[in-house]
Amino acid sequence: MVMTATQAQSATGSVAVSTSPLGAVARWVTLADHVRIGMSLALGAALWLAIAAVVGVVLGVERFDVGASVVNADAHIQLFSVHQFALVFGVAAPLMLGIALWSVPSQLHASNISLPRLAAFGWWAWLAGSITVLVSYLGNGGPGGGSERYVETYLLGLGLVMLGLVALAISLATTVLTRRNGLPLSAISLGAFSAVVGALGMVLTLPVAIGTIVYLWVDYTNARVAFGGAGLIDSWLGWTMREPQTLLYVAPALGVLGDAAVRTAKSRQPLRGVMLTAMGIAATVILSSVTQQAHVFTVGTSPSETLASFVPYALFNVVPLLAPVVVILLSLLALKAGTPSLSGAFVAAFLGVGMIFTGLVGSAAMHLDVLDLVGTVFGEAALVYVVYGAVLASIGAVALHAGAVTGKALPDLPVTLLALLGVAATVLASLPHYIAGLLDQPRAAAVGYDDSGIVGIANIATSLGHALMLLVLIAFIGLFVSSRRSAAIADRYRVEASA
Repeated sequence: MVMTATQAQSATGSVAVSTSPLGAVARWVTLADHVRIGMSLALGAALWLAIAAVVGVVLGVERFDVGASVVNADAHIQLFSVHQFALVFGVAAPLMLGIALWSVPSQLHASNISLPRLAAFGWWAWLAGSITVLVSYLGNGGPGGGSERYVETYLLGLGLVMLGLVALAISLATTVLTRRNGLPLSAISLGAFSAVVGALGMVLTLPVAIGTIVYLWVDYTNARVAFGGAGLIDSWLGWTMREPQTLLYVAPALGVLGDAAVRTAKSRQPLRGVMLTAMGIAATVILSSVTQQAHVFTVGTSPSETLASFVPYALFNVVPLLAPVVVILLSLLALKAGTPSLSGAFVAAFLGVGMIFTGLVGSAAMHLDVLDLVGTVFGEAALVYVVYGAVLASIGAVALHAGAVTGKALPDLPVTLLALLGVAATVLASLPHYIAGLLDQPRAAAVGYDDSGIVGIANIATSLGHALMLLVLIAFIGLFVSSRRSAAIADRYRVEASA
């Protein structure tokens, strides 16, 4: 079957009723179409990416020399915490949902998303919640915070963020499930299929976290005997911000790569069923997440004890690795079957999924007890790999769908160059901490370790990596804006071969 892209829609998704600034603000405030909601989420995530990059630079400089201090010692734990929140709930989850909402209707030949008002509510809830979380950190709240009022504010903001993401995920999943124009799920685009996998995963797991937040808030405002107060918030909610849960947030990246491969090569996916199965494997993370704990493999005193430890470890840490690795291999197979040429969308998506896979491998290694990596910066590096990989995949998604959604395609060469620069930034911001983790540099600490030699170099290298990613973000936004104002170029991705 061959599909053609829908007619390009305007950037606003509807006919403008007013050209005045006040009218533009009113339309944005009352947004209820997929283009505006998706772009609003993407822009919000871009702001959080800038915050995450800046905090990453500060943390790298702070940890370069344990004898010097860039920030107050009491602020260390807050910086580490806000960096983790920014990467996961500020960037990865809203960015992937935003790009999916922006592009999926076009892939399904639908005029808009299902439940647009619910999606609009989700956007505003996420925005209000993320601002509330940021304010709570500024007031010494958050996990381990010293201000009772702002710790409560943090829990409120985090709950709002998750509630907004669930609302957005429901709208996205409903769109794919109800607006397929009669097509079975197995026949829709790979991007739409992976989007529904990630959305359903979030719908099933984040309410578990919201329930935990309610318990934490009640306990914190009363006796604090059940959950342990602010210092133990991360022990109860940390699973939402680490691997493999993050694979659910970035699952749409797998479909972006699959679609980019077949459109670039102008070919069919020879093993489409296997590709869909691989994307579905990402849903196994749901089982891991609802247990709300890490699954570490420990060699026991007997074969039965070792097997009892290995089975949950493999199910929750190794099996999810199959999703990105199979998608990568089958995407290369699609290229081999076709006649590919330079493609910015494919390069960005391929490198992005590769970085996600590298992060998941790191997470699996970290949960091997023999390596003793839990509690080190190794886990921080794995998270950065996954989130920055999602950013690269999002660049690929915008390049892939911009022509169909906005009517203005992006040039391939600049996108390719930015993707290469982005992967350099990702590796620089992450790989040094893999090395430092193996050398026992502790997580969420700027003191208590030997900063000489490789460890010191590793920390300053991560600062450079985060700074470079900030430059990539600014450059891509500039490229997107300039493409909207320049003359239209041919959209090489407009004709879709069956994925």
